[in-house]
Amino acid sequence: MKAIPALVALIALALPALADKKDKEKASVPDASVSQVKWAEVVNAAPFDKEALAGKVVVVEEWGVNCGPCIASLPDMAKLAKRYEKKGLVVVGLERQGSTKEDILKAIKPARVDYPVMAGGSGPVPSDGIPHAMVFGADGKLVWHGHPSDGEFEDAVKDALKAVAKPAK
Repeated sequence: MKAIPALVALIALALPALADKKDKEKASVPDASVSQVKWAEVVNAAPFDKEALAGKVVVVEEWGVNCGPCIASLPDMAKLAKRYEKKGLVVVGLERQGSTKEDILKAIKPARVDYPVMAGGSGPVPSDGIPHAMVFGADGKLVWHGHPSDGEFEDAVKDALKAVAKPAK
């Protein structure tokens, strides 16, 4: 029974450290906005209008046709784009390896990617490699960036979608 008070004390000491870690993670999101994304030519038939991004949650994924993890994440990104499109999500892919239009189309077709995919372009924050996803809130500000298979990625998208204005009925 003496172990319980010791365990409670240990947890009490650990909680502030965990809170500090979350605060540091939030502080580590660079001050960047979707207006700083360098867009390129759309290679698939998906419509794209950068002016229409206002008030939407925007996910920009940097990827490459010669990147196994990138190709593996395409179907999940396509499902995410479809699942939240009506709630205000826009997904845009930026192929970063200088691949040809034909190679890009060959890579995205099996994954059923319907969102705009561009040959080139870049996001406003540096990354350690690809795939690299950036989530911009409805206000256009970067709210999260990292690997799209990170468990926090979809949580960041869902949280950002809460701020999207609901259309009047």
